[in-house]
Amino acid sequence: MKLLFEIGMEEIPARFLKQALEDLKNNLEKKLTENRISFEEIKTFGTPRRLILCSEISEIQAELNELNMGPSKEIAFKDGVLTKAGLGFVKAQGVDEKNIEIVKTEKGEYIAVRKYSEAGQTKKVLPEILKSLVLELTFPKSMKWADKTLRFARPIEWFLALFGKEIVEFEVEGLKSSNTSKGHRFFGKDFKVTDVEEYFEKIRENNVIIDIDERKKLVEELIGKFLSEDEQVIIDKDLLDEVTNLVEYPYPIIGTFSEEFLEVPQEVLIISMQVHQRYFPILNKQGKLLPKFVVIRNGIDYSENVKKGNEKVLSARLSDARFFYHEDLKIPLDNNVEKLKTVVFQKDLGTIYAKMKRSEKIAVYLVDKLGYNSKKEDILRTVRLAKADLVSNMIGEKEFTKLQGFMGADYALKLGENDNVSLGIKEHYYPRFQGDLLPSGIEGIIAGISDRIDTLVGCFGVGLIPTGSKDPFALRRAALGIVNIIIASNISVSLKELVNVSLDALEADGVLKVERVKTETDVLEFFKQRIINVLSDMKYPKDIILSVVDRDADDIINCLEKVKVIVEYSRKDDFKKLLQTIKRVGNISKDNKDDEVNEKLFQNEYEKSLWKKSNELTKMVDKLLIQKDYTEYLDAVLGMANDIDKYFENTIVMDENKEVKYNRINQMTYLTKIFTKMAYLNNLD
Repeated sequence: MKLLFEIGMEEIPARFLKQALEDLKNNLEKKLTENRISFEEIKTFGTPRRLILCSEISEIQAELNELNMGPSKEIAFKDGVLTKAGLGFVKAQGVDEKNIEIVKTEKGEYIAVRKYSEAGQTKKVLPEILKSLVLELTFPKSMKWADKTLRFARPIEWFLALFGKEIVEFEVEGLKSSNTSKGHRFFGKDFKVTDVEEYFEKIRENNVIIDIDERKKLVEELIGKFLSEDEQVIIDKDLLDEVTNLVEYPYPIIGTFSEEFLEVPQEVLIISMQVHQRYFPILNKQGKLLPKFVVIRNGIDYSENVKKGNEKVLSARLSDARFFYHEDLKIPLDNNVEKLKTVVFQKDLGTIYAKMKRSEKIAVYLVDKLGYNSKKEDILRTVRLAKADLVSNMIGEKEFTKLQGFMGADYALKLGENDNVSLGIKEHYYPRFQGDLLPSGIEGIIAGISDRIDTLVGCFGVGLIPTGSKDPFALRRAALGIVNIIIASNISVSLKELVNVSLDALEADGVLKVERVKTETDVLEFFKQRIINVLSDMKYPKDIILSVVDRDADDIINCLEKVKVIVEYSRKDDFKKLLQTIKRVGNISKDNKDDEVNEKLFQNEYEKSLWKKSNELTKMVDKLLIQKDYTEYLDAVLGMANDIDKYFENTIVMDENKEVKYNRINQMTYLTKIFTKMAYLNNLD
């Protein structure tokens, strides 16, 4: 039989809706299970004014007949009296001592409690279940109203609760459940239903679309119908979700604004429409913003008053944006840089200005290391101006914080900086999230790395290390950004050197609190996990990634090249033979650190031959690794396989003579160190 439960209320914030429905569903599933009521999929529906659950559930509870075993009789009783263990079991089962049974098993006698309940009618327990769903539902922010003690997102106005054709009767602080619901606030009316199917018919008749996905699809479809052939709408996913959960029936209305506002960068106007007003901007097919927008009305038809009201509000918003923009263009960016001395980045790490000066030192190192001296002036100018827009009217007033970097780039260009510096200011924020754009110019690349490494090392250096889901300074994102930038830009740089340059700058500022060596170790380990994550996202095998990164993760480009070579080499027929050889040698030398070999203890020609070739191999692979010729390195290691096989065929490593035995183990250790110079190949599956 179908259960339908609707909580009707004043409009709740759009961001509360999805989680509230998820919590209601999970809680209902839990309570039905606890009450031995079988059920099919619980469907959820919702609008700003209602939270709805619907499911086919059993009319009869399942019979309960279970035996719960406790501790052994010896542990549960002492001198005929229950011990703490026995009492704890009884208490946990919620029964009296008289309910204890002694059960004989193959392992001995144990105490147990048998729980039995006859099959009951579901409708008898549903009132308490539904009432508890209301009382236990929580929101990010709740309120009380009138004389109620109940806290909820917004005042509750009605409960509709049906089980088949019967009302599930319960009451919460004077508000009783019924078979009555309400339609659209402006285009519907109150209505009664006799069963669940009738509810779904009448709610639609009263101009409420309760299915969130259907409502979202309708928003997109209706917007498309109002556009001309040469127009397109920016439909931001998050905005679409929000607007969908602000209305019960969507109706798009096209509004306009004065063309004079188009002198402001269109990104500013778009942010103002999307973030502040929840409008969808309209562009032409070439991507240029038109003086038009779409507002979604909570209604079923056009309203001139709604159109004019929204146009008036937007005009005021855009006037503010234009004013901020023109005021900002009156101030040289170097003046803004000086203002950064008053803006705190983090209480232990000083101001944004101090952070910028540290980033300059890091940038100088990167310029020299990577050989970009011809672009040094532009790169350092980019670093200096990268945060200048933070104290601009546009960003500082908290109205357009999403445009950090973009506004700085625009101001820089209009105030006389060259194209490279302007682009670098914008791009030093890239990537802002996983999958975002990456900086294309060296100015943005070096400025972005310098800024992020200062943040990362600085926070670790004052003890601000991410734990669990807590990462207030987005250090994981900063490290991932560095890794992705380095890979995309093909920059070969030592992470250890980079971290130490940052540590030098922090020490020079006198802000380093954590021991330097510990900070370095922790940051490099943090980087290691981010490298593993990025390479895993690139679909390389995890065991190969770990074999490389665990061996040496200092140069990310070098790591990636090794991974690529091993992946390619693993497709060869001889690769299994190579691994078998390496593993066999590695297993013998496991946990042995000594690789000193005494040639005088050799007992046969195979030992002598292998030792000679091992020394030759050492010189060869060292040269190949310096040249980064990893394929040749693997070929050289594979070339030892036959010699090693012959060695094992004619030599017993675990000789009775201890000196001989350990000399042979040391020889295997020597080989293992050769085989793991590039990666821990002995750890591959």
